[in-house]
Amino acid sequence: MNKSNKETNLIKKLLADQLDKKERKKLYYSNLIEKQMRKQWKENKNTPVENEIGNKIWDKIEKQCIKVHKRIVPLELWYIAASVALVLIVGGLWMHLNEGSTPMDKYIEITAQKSRMYLLPDSSKVWMQPGSSIRFAEDFKKHRNVWLKGNSLFEVHKNMGRKFRVYIDKAFIEVKGTCFLIKQNNPSANEITLFNGSIEFNVESTQHKIEMKPLQELVYNPADAGTQLRQIENIEWQNGRYNFTQFNLEHLTRIINQMYGSRIIISDKVNKNCAFTGSIRYDESLEDVIDKICFSLNLRKKEINHEIIIYN
Repeated sequence: MNKSNKETNLIKKLLADQLDKKERKKLYYSNLIEKQMRKQWKENKNTPVENEIGNKIWDKIEKQCIKVHKRIVPLELWYIAASVALVLIVGGLWMHLNEGSTPMDKYIEITAQKSRMYLLPDSSKVWMQPGSSIRFAEDFKKHRNVWLKGNSLFEVHKNMGRKFRVYIDKAFIEVKGTCFLIKQNNPSANEITLFNGSIEFNVESTQHKIEMKPLQELVYNPADAGTQLRQIENIEWQNGRYNFTQFNLEHLTRIINQMYGSRIIISDKVNKNCAFTGSIRYDESLEDVIDKICFSLNLRKKEINHEIIIYN
């Protein structure tokens, strides 16, 4: 086997996460990896997780000073005034304790300028896509509630007795410990995909609850509270990557079209059952993904009228 073929096989083993330490070192010093792979993907294994807690703390409620005015009550009205005051105090305390619209909690808001992973105070992970934002209370461990705008994947850390909720438009997802993805690209078709564990989807307007199982996807329309539940392919999620093992090309392209909203077409001359083993990072571009697949399966691509054609 010549040098070029050996290096190419090393790259294919890298895509399938099958390289040992010696092979990784050998591939690192190869000129071929620099020429062919730099434009396809960049590995960021050792990038430290940035800690942005405190960067955008936002006080929703300002403390108000309540001035108490004293006044003198004639002695003969003391009993009546005392009775009225008691009623007012009890009523005021009840209203204060049950007031839900003016919480005194301070909140932290994180906005992702680029793809990143954010670690919540309870060790839950949020894999945020560019432009997405999360908001949660400073006292997060007491009430594990997160308000999400945009697209993010959650890996929820189990905490017995402490439920975890993610609020989206007119609905929320309740979990204990699981991994799920929320996409809100389409305002009339929010997508919730469950990879493992279990979650409960709650429609606020109708109080309708839907129990979701692993490898299910729920499509939700906030306008009319409509929901649709469907099965998805067997995809494994691990540490910021979607892992595929012996996935045939036809199933793989269907998943990628769903993930990226793309239109990939396989040429009739291509074996649609050829198997792909490898991973796709959560922040990887469609172009890099297609290049990776074509390189692994010795295929080529071309783009015609917004369609990506894969051919021999």
